[in-house]
Amino acid sequence: MYKLITFVLFLLFPISLALGGGHASKAEVTKDSSTFMMMMRVPDNKVGEVEELFQSHEKWMRATHQGPKEPNPIVYVVTKAPEFKNNDPSQGTTGFTYLGVFEAYRDASGFQAHMASAQTWDDFPKLNEFVGAYAVGGILAGSVIGTMAD
Repeated sequence: MYKLITFVLFLLFPISLALGGGHASKAEVTKDSSTFMMMMRVPDNKVGEVEELFQSHEKWMRATHQGPKEPNPIVYVVTKAPEFKNNDPSQGTTGFTYLGVFEAYRDASGFQAHMASAQTWDDFPKLNEFVGAYAVGGILAGSVIGTMAD
């Protein structure tokens, strides 16, 4: 069941983010944009560690991804939500939390610049460790197939 829920969340996640905008940029996600998305299913007792990693990532992104040249994301969002039993909040939670990150760049050159710079982030090895342990899905160099902007 959680695989179905994860799949549905992955379908809806980029749509909601595309409408939410990015940092100070006024650019919109379009069909020319390139995206990155990852979702982790994390035991509740490990959520703090993963949140610290994403805080480190955000700090690095702010220091290295603010333009004017690429990488300069038009959307950067980290989000989390509890995993509900049978997808029903009234039944309580499973003891796991979903954490996801979504990034959108104007085009493929932005995503490529982001990936080329990833090795400069001190916590990149820890990200790989957490991805191996908790990732339930992701999209690298994604193509936008629909937005409210196009």
